[in-house]
Amino acid sequence: MAKRKLYNKDSSKKKTLAGKLRVSELARTITQAVFFAYMSMVSLTHMYGRLGFGWPGNSAGSLDCYCPFGGLETLPTFLTSGKLVAGVDFNDIILLGVLIMIILVFSSGFCSYLCPLGSVSEWIYKLRKLVFKKEIKVSKKLSSILSWGRYLVFGFLLVMTTIKGYLVFTQVDPYRALLHFGHEWTITLWIIMMSLLVLSLLFERPFCNYLCPLGGAIGAVSCASLTKVKRNEKSCIDCKKCDEVCPMNLTPSRKVELHRCIICGKCVAVCPVDNTLNIEFAGKAWK
Repeated sequence: MAKRKLYNKDSSKKKTLAGKLRVSELARTITQAVFFAYMSMVSLTHMYGRLGFGWPGNSAGSLDCYCPFGGLETLPTFLTSGKLVAGVDFNDIILLGVLIMIILVFSSGFCSYLCPLGSVSEWIYKLRKLVFKKEIKVSKKLSSILSWGRYLVFGFLLVMTTIKGYLVFTQVDPYRALLHFGHEWTITLWIIMMSLLVLSLLFERPFCNYLCPLGGAIGAVSCASLTKVKRNEKSCIDCKKCDEVCPMNLTPSRKVELHRCIICGKCVAVCPVDNTLNIEFAGKAWK
């Protein structure tokens, strides 16, 4: 208890932590914005390049050619027959290989820094908080249970794509709908996209947390990553600050669920005790 009071009264420590968190979040937001702008331009160039819009040369592949999940969906078919399911380019296989290497080095950082859908969902939630400060939180236990929905969705899509021979997910994919900006939207996609945007106003990263099949696959591989968030039990003062800021509704104060952690660094930045929460690479803390 004495430790906790000491840190609560240390105003200089609080200012340092606040500054650290702001710098960390600014760097992450800039990365998110740059990648979102890039993927948006690629998609718009593909759809409207014939009108002179977009990159020099005004040509780009479809959005499906820039999605590693397409490579994952076609993997069983590719490994058993050497063929790709309809709608997939070999570029997707290459991207999948690149993504796996990124995960093994940087864990689930892709979800936190590069995924356009995750970024937009996060930004919507932040905008809502500017108006309504009160947060709506799913209980930690329920959130952990619901997170397994990502693996159910992933397994279902993998089986159905293999059986059908085409990308089944494109019919309901909110990522594809988002970056098509209304182009070729069906009624189903409209409903899914609007539902996701509304849910993003209420909860932080709802699709990422509970339904994203790519996030589920990334989470599974990330357990073998060289990068992990580690907690020092001996120096933890149980202030729960890390639990409060986690966008994935985890409890770093007790246990870091590696398959759900997106390495955003918020818990590390807000921790008031040095070397209690760290992002480690191959067992060594990042400085």
